[in-house]
Amino acid sequence: MIKSIQIENLRGIKKCLIENLEQVNILIGKNGAGKSTVLEAVYLASAWAQPFDEYRLEHKLDYVISRRMNRGSWKDSREILWHKLDTSNQVRILLSLEKTTLEFVLADTTTKTIWLKLPRKIDKWHYYSLEQKKATDELFAITGINADIHELVIKTYLGQINFLEKIAFLDQNLTQYGRNFEKKIWPSLLAKRLDKELVSMIKEEYEPQAEGLTYMPIGSEYTLALQLADTTVRVDDLGDGAKNAIIYVAALLTLRNTAVLIEEPETHQHPAGLATVLSFMLKIAKQNNLQLIITTHSIELIKIVQELVRKHELPLKIFYLERTENGIVDVRELKKIDLQILEKLGLDPRFLYIL
Repeated sequence: MIKSIQIENLRGIKKCLIENLEQVNILIGKNGAGKSTVLEAVYLASAWAQPFDEYRLEHKLDYVISRRMNRGSWKDSREILWHKLDTSNQVRILLSLEKTTLEFVLADTTTKTIWLKLPRKIDKWHYYSLEQKKATDELFAITGINADIHELVIKTYLGQINFLEKIAFLDQNLTQYGRNFEKKIWPSLLAKRLDKELVSMIKEEYEPQAEGLTYMPIGSEYTLALQLADTTVRVDDLGDGAKNAIIYVAALLTLRNTAVLIEEPETHQHPAGLATVLSFMLKIAKQNNLQLIITTHSIELIKIVQELVRKHELPLKIFYLERTENGIVDVRELKKIDLQILEKLGLDPRFLYIL
């Protein structure tokens, strides 16, 4: 698991450190506190091991740049990833994974890549790009392919690479990539009949008459569809809450031994539907050894997760983020007793910044 996340000079964050993460983690704070940027930082770090997002069929750096406003790419808008657009400062992302701390660096070059800072015991080089198979003494002095160091990096960081390359980022935009997502996920679901669990979740909360999932032709294309007792409907035509639930649970069912970044899963969800989705997600996280990092603005989600982690015997941490005007993010861990006291006082923990 990721034990700590340290970020420097990324988007609105000048500095941020979140320590002592657990298997289930919730990030709260007002808009602009840096919650989504934390998810993006982990996602960017994962691009060192796997630069291509197989759900969205694009480079992860391009997606982070475009996802908020659906515009821009590394080629023409990369400077927006730097704090105050100052590309002279390195973007640094440090992930502590059990006994190893990996430091990733983003450099303002025409080649979009994430660099791993190497310890001196690995090689004389300072940084290494797994995607480019290149080492660099200084970030802008790329030396070229070095087969020996590539094999050494793979051997040294094999476990970390396996963890990082599978990291998934689930946000509201993922429904726009439904066709790509289905092609990636559906064979894996069918291979182990995990579609049965997905149908069980749908039947419990969204469509009581659900009997199965299938592919149905629409013109020259095929689309995922839900089989009901008396008809079949495209998943595209279901409510937004049901579609989001299907995508999130389907993704988790096919993942093992990695982290899943989930942005505001409460969106479009009725509290009862949210409870159902979260219960399935936590059950799968326990079964598949998944670490969840969730951002939310929902007090209902916090309460639901607090109850469900006891049922599923999962450790939970809740972190409150508050960003100053100069980009320093203050992180406070909220313990259960803290939340109980706030509730007894009639206070909402989402509004800690005005207390």
